[in-house]
Parts: sequence; structure tokens; C-alpha cells
Amino acid sequence: MSPAAWLWLAVALPLVGGLGVRLAPRRLMAPVAAGAAAITLLPASALVALAARGETAASGGRWLGSAGLEVGLRLDGLSAAMAGIVALTGAVVVVYATGYFEEHPRGRSALAGLLAFVAAMQALVLADGFLMLLIAWEIVGALSARLIAFGRERPDAPAGAVRAFLTTRAADTGLYLAVFALWAATGSLAFTADRPDGALGALVASGLLLAAIGKSAQVPLQSWLAGAMAGPTPVSALLHSATMVAAGVYLLARNEALLAGWPLELAGWIGASTAVLGALIALGERDLKRVLAGSTSSQLGLMLVGVAAGGPAVAVFHLAAHAAGKATMFLAAGAFQHARGSTDLEDLRGVARAQPAAFAAFALGAASIAAVPPLAAFWSKDAIVAAAETNPAWLVLVLLAGAGSAAYLLRPALVLADRGAITVGGSRAGAGAERGARQAGAGAERREGQGADAAPVQRRVPPVMVGAAAVLAGAGVLLGALGAPLAGLLGAPAPETTLVSVAGSLLALVAGAVVVRRPRALAALGHAGTAVGAGLLRGADAAGGAVRLGARGVAAVDERVAVRLPDALARGAAALSRGVDRADRGGLDAAVDGVGRGGLLAASASDRVERGGIDAAVDGLARAVGRGGRGASAAQTGKLHEYLRDAVLGAAAIALLIALTAIT
Repeated sequence: MSPAAWLWLAVALPLVGGLGVRLAPRRLMAPVAAGAAAITLLPASALVALAARGETAASGGRWLGSAGLEVGLRLDGLSAAMAGIVALTGAVVVVYATGYFEEHPRGRSALAGLLAFVAAMQALVLADGFLMLLIAWEIVGALSARLIAFGRERPDAPAGAVRAFLTTRAADTGLYLAVFALWAATGSLAFTADRPDGALGALVASGLLLAAIGKSAQVPLQSWLAGAMAGPTPVSALLHSATMVAAGVYLLARNEALLAGWPLELAGWIGASTAVLGALIALGERDLKRVLAGSTSSQLGLMLVGVAAGGPAVAVFHLAAHAAGKATMFLAAGAFQHARGSTDLEDLRGVARAQPAAFAAFALGAASIAAVPPLAAFWSKDAIVAAAETNPAWLVLVLLAGAGSAAYLLRPALVLADRGAITVGGSRAGAGAERGARQAGAGAERREGQGADAAPVQRRVPPVMVGAAAVLAGAGVLLGALGAPLAGLLGAPAPETTLVSVAGSLLALVAGAVVVRRPRALAALGHAGTAVGAGLLRGADAAGGAVRLGARGVAAVDERVAVRLPDALARGAAALSRGVDRADRGGLDAAVDGVGRGGLLAASASDRVERGGIDAAVDGLARAVGRGGRGASAAQTGKLHEYLRDAVLGAAAIALLIALTAIT
């Protein structure tokens, strides 16, 4: 099969799978979803194999031919590596979700949405040019908001979706500005290594950077990530591992040459700062999923440092290791939530005894992200430390973030195991397992029947959920050997490891472990993290208020333009037709009377022509204008989610049509 066919199949197969889930009988919902998820691995594996042999390809066509704009997909080392990471993580999460949603009344919708999201993400990482990337970027944003808001029976789910949507949409304006500036400067939207000169070049770089930090939840736009935890756990696992939040890192990696100089320098500072602040925020959280959200923001910051200091190969290496480890922890958290009806750390105290397999998977994922050797993220994080040695300030911040990751992941692991760990704020879990069990039972009773985490509370954890977490935990053990092959795939030198980087990584790990066992130090850091998170959240709320005000202004303008203007035109046309009618009748009647009764027959005939022809035409035009105005007002509602819904449906239909054309 040709590379072009594999490219389009990578996008089309999960899309067709989602459609199959929607149409299949409920008893076949899980097998169809699992089968579709497994099949999506085939084109991704083929693309990785082709790229490993040095093959490149592009498939697409012109859009608005007179403008020379092209829409299509490309195969190269970076796109193949990202497609493989997205496919593997997405497949495991979808299989896990078949157990998570097996008794949920809207499980079919959730599974179809996850598969559609995988398709959109594949289109994003395989995009051949900024136009296709922008289309997929928007679809990913729209679908993520829809998935976060899936548990609409919870008041925080729609609120979290709106926060995520508005924050990322505000940052997405940067991508639009960058695309417009690039088009104005070069007349093309192809990926390029050359940044335009002057103000347009600065606008391109600034816009891409803004879009990246918004999608990848970097300071000061990271607050939406914690609110997104109101979504179902499979959604959190997918969004926080290799898909939506990774899109910003991919955007910088794809355009590394375009962003050379001050833009990458700024990205490195933002990433290093976020790595430390995200770790502090995670230390201040009391909910397991929100701890993992802070961790995600911190680890993505390290990836930005990797892009800036070491290049795409270093960043993508850590992206792959982080995807396995973080998805594992989220999937295990979902198993704990099913068992206890909560993700609050105190409610989960001692859950390891009831869910030993899920806890083992969680512990492996946590150890990997905390950089415990020889697990995968130790090697990928060590590559970032080695790359940051050229900038002493970045090196210090990266090591601080490494110590923080060890602390914020060891703390919940000890709570889950009920080993007398210290909770947020310095309070001890010294009351032991009995108090933990009472708290867990109370927490489960509080949440029973409330649709916690957008899934029905269960005491039984489906085996497929634990099995999926175990698969990704195994990947987190093995992916440490991926560094050199991945660098070869991307045409870059293998990530470096130095004595300083290894010693620094191990020292950070030990420091984080020591902090967890020091009540006062942990309490102080937890309070600082809570204060930092609250401050950033207030800033985000202020920015969100400005965005909402702007949206209301756009809607008001839209109301006046789309509704009132057509109505005014319709009323004007009707008045004009009546005036013409009166003028016609008055003028012609006077003429006919002047001629005399001999012209009465001709006047009557003329009058019938005027009434049946001109008047009818004018009145018909007026009615048509009125109907058009009302139709336009129905379409132009000013509601962004309706516009994005139509765009998603149209783009999905186009992708499926192109895939079928490529196959035949």
C-alpha cells in the first residue's frame, strides 16, 4: 500500500471506528470500540516503519486553487513518531474506556468521542502545512471541550470545559495571527525553516509561541488543566498524555528552525518556570487527578526546555516516556475511583490493599515520571538535564522541578499505600488504616449516585481497566531504550548523558524523597503551591472575563448584522414595492383617463400585467430577502460551539472522503 494511503487511513480509521460505535447495538459497543482502537495501530506502525527506512511522502490537494493554498498530510520522521505515540496511547485508553463506560447510559457517545479525538490528533501531527494544522488544531480544541463536559450532571464539568475552551481559544488567536503573518510575508502556508524579517517575522514567532503555551498549559495559561479534571478519567488520560496538551510541544518541535533565536529562548524560560511552578501546585493539591494535572503542566515545561536546549529529539523522547507514565497513573486513578467513588487523596487512603494490581501500575508510572532509574522517564529527563547544562539558570530550575516531581508523586503513592504518609498542609495520616477506611467509606457514600468523574460509582473494577494500565506501565519500563532510535528517526544526534546530568538527576530524586518525609517542609511547599495556583487562577479568571466580554460584543454585532440588517432590508424592499405599486397605478390610471374610454381595455390589460408581473416580482423579492435574513440569523447565532460543531462535521466528512479516494 502506498504511503499516501497509510497517511489517510491513520486519520480515517479511528473516525470510521467512532461511527461504527455510534451505529452498533449496545451489546457490541465495547467490542467495536476495542477493535477500532486496535486497528488504528496498523497505519501508525506502517508509517513508523516507512519513516525508519528514510521514506518521506505527502498527499493532499489545493484548496482555493487561485490562492495556492494546499491541504494535506505528510510523512517524515517527526510526524511518524508522533503518529505512533498517539495511536498507541489512544488505543490503550479506548480499550480501557470500554470497561470504564460499560454501564454508563451514554457510554456509546464517550467511546465515539474518544475515537474521533484520536482521528483529529492524527490529522494534527500528520498535517502538511499550517492550513491543515490549523484545521486539525481547531477540531482538537472543540472535541476536547466536548469530552471534558461529558459528565454534564456535575456542575464543575461544564465549567471546566468552558474554562479550557476559552483559555485555549484565547491562545489560539496566536496561531491565526502567525498564519496570517506568514501568508502575508511569503504567500504560502507550507512549513518553512525561514522566519520572515521584521514585524511579520516577530508576529509569526510570537503567535506560534502563544498558541503552544496555551495548548500545553504553560504559565500563565496553565489553570485550565486542573479544571479539565472534571471530565471522565479516560479523557484526562488521553488529553494529558500524548494528545491535546502535547500539541503545543509538537508545534514548537515542528517549527524549531522557524523559531530559532529569541523565540526558543523565551520558550525555554517559560518551560523552566512552569516546570517549577507546576510542581509546587501539584504539592498543594488534595485530589489525585489534580495532582496529576499539576504534574502534567510541569513535565510539559521540561519538554519546552528540551526543545529549546536540545532540539525536537530530546523533547519528543520525554513526550513518549511521559505519555506512557502519565496515562498509566490516570488509568490507575480511574480504577481507584471505581473502587472508592472518589479521587480525593484522603478517601483513597489504603486503596492499594484492595487494588494491588492497579496500585502496582500506578507506582511504576509514578516512579518513571519521578525519574527513578532505570525507568523510561529517567533517561528522557536526564537528556533534558544534559541539554540544559549550557544554561545554568535552566539547569537549576530543571533540577528543582525534578525534585518536585519526586515529592509530588511519592506523596500520593504513600497515601494510597497508607504508609503513614503526610497529607497536604502537614497533617499526618498517623491515625492509620482504620481512620483511612472510615474516610474512604464516607467519601464513597457522599459521592454515591452523583455521577462522580462522569461515570457511575462501582465497587467492582472491570479487569480490562487494570489490564490497560498494566500495558502502559510496561511501556514505561521499556521506552527508556527509545532515545537513540527516536533520534535516528528524526535525523538528530542521540540524546546525551553526562556525569553531571546523572548525578544531578539522582540528587533531585533523593531531595524530593527527603522532602516528603519532612512535615514542615512539605507543609510549607504545599501552602506555597496552593497560593501560586490560586493566584494564577485569579489571573486566568480575569483574562477569561475579558474574553467573555469580547465574545458578547461579537455576538451583539453579529445580532445586529445578521438579524437586524436583513430585516431592515426586507422592510425597505417591501416599502419600495408598495411605493412603486402606488406610483404605477396612479400614473397609468391618469394617462388612461386622459386618453378616454377607448383606451380602457389597454389600461386594464396593462394594470393586470403590472399587478401580476412587476408587483409580484417585487413582493416576491421582498419576501425572499426577508426569508434570507431570517435564515442568516438562524445560522449566525454568535455561539462559537455551534460554528465549531459544523466545522468538525465538515472536516470529518472531507477526511473520510479523501481517505477512501486514496485507498481506491
